[in-house]
Amino acid sequence: MRDDKAYYHARAEAELRMARTSTEASATKAHYTLAGYYLDRAFGGDHRGHVERLSGVARI
Repeated sequence: MRDDKAYYHARAEAELRMARTSTEASATKAHYTLAGYYLDRAFGGDHRGHVERLSGVARI
């Protein structure tokens, strides 16, 4: 059985792949958001800023 960190990392990679191939902006944003949550679970800390930069979404 895979450990939690490996599982969450693999899920983040899958979400990033889906975000890059998505043709709908809302789906792309959702995949990047989910990837950020999975990265946070895998590595701790806050990866949302990194995901926002990748997706072009900026919070003010």
